[in-house]
Amino acid sequence: MKHKKNLFIVIGFLVVVVCLAFYFKNHKDISHDSKSNGYNIYTIKNETAISLESKSSPKSVKTYNNNSHVGTFQSPAVDDGQKVKQGDRLLSYDTNNSKRQQLANKVDQAQQQVNDDYQKINQSPNNNQLQSKLTQDQSSLNEAQQQLSQHDKQMNDSIYASFDGKVNIKNGEDASDGQPVLQLISDNPQIKSTVTEFDVDKIKEGDKVDVTVNSNGKKGKGKILKIDELPTSYEDSTSGTQASAGGQSEEGEDSTSASQASNPTVNNPSGGKEGDISKYNVIIGDLDIPVRSGFSVDAKIPLKTKKLPNNVLTKDNDVFVLDKHNKVHKRDIKIDRSNGQIIVKKGLKTGDKVIKNPKGNLNDGEKVEVSS
Repeated sequence: MKHKKNLFIVIGFLVVVVCLAFYFKNHKDISHDSKSNGYNIYTIKNETAISLESKSSPKSVKTYNNNSHVGTFQSPAVDDGQKVKQGDRLLSYDTNNSKRQQLANKVDQAQQQVNDDYQKINQSPNNNQLQSKLTQDQSSLNEAQQQLSQHDKQMNDSIYASFDGKVNIKNGEDASDGQPVLQLISDNPQIKSTVTEFDVDKIKEGDKVDVTVNSNGKKGKGKILKIDELPTSYEDSTSGTQASAGGQSEEGEDSTSASQASNPTVNNPSGGKEGDISKYNVIIGDLDIPVRSGFSVDAKIPLKTKKLPNNVLTKDNDVFVLDKHNKVHKRDIKIDRSNGQIIVKKGLKTGDKVIKNPKGNLNDGEKVEVSS
């Protein structure tokens, strides 16, 4: 009898365990179904940055040649690798000061002649010969001033640094007339790369750029200095045109044709080969880290463009924005559609969460279940 009673107790216990297991399984399925019926969300984010690969190069490189018109070249006035400022002396010449003095005297004489002409005209204002002489003397004065200015410009251009930079000695004091003595390499490194026609309208001059030097991992900032208006294919086509024009002038074209060839106009230029993707040169500068010329760099241009999937829009092109309390708020936004993509123009910011596939009966301010 006692054995039979224990059997009933065991059976009863098993029944309770089975019931509890069934209850928890059923409750879990209900919770899962409830969760699976919740809304999926999409988080607003900026479009992926444009990635560019290129090599750094200086903004400017100027070669200083041995120029016998300046004087007798003596030696470089700087050392190899030396950093200089604009206006610093780079080359030493035994200059022919008498030549400049002659040009300056010529200016003084021409100026004195013009002054004398004015005095005579004041005494005889109706004398046409004096007026004609004044015109000629003024022309002579202008010519003398230009000669002196050109001489000084040539002196400055051949002796002094045109910009801040670093010296790279070439032939040094062994340079013959016309040979390079040294190069001046500007302190401002730049990155020249290209973007495709699909990205060029996403960027503008002044946009910030993140730069990484591949060899040493250094990171810095820069900005876009220039975006070419014409594609690189146009440069290729015009270089061929100019070469052709140059060849024609060598064959003996008259001076008028040669003059026109020096400033060519291309009518109806080609946009490139059919089916090719156009590329545009971009120059990145104002780097806040030193980059040696020729170093490989990666550049990323962050974009502020925000895209939307089509399934977050209502039939009126509105969206439901989810707040931290899981309540939705219907929001009117402005969008553009381009190449099958939906671009946010106004009404949403980075980090906003919007409901995917909102139901037609979803109301503003309603609390919703969220599955992701």
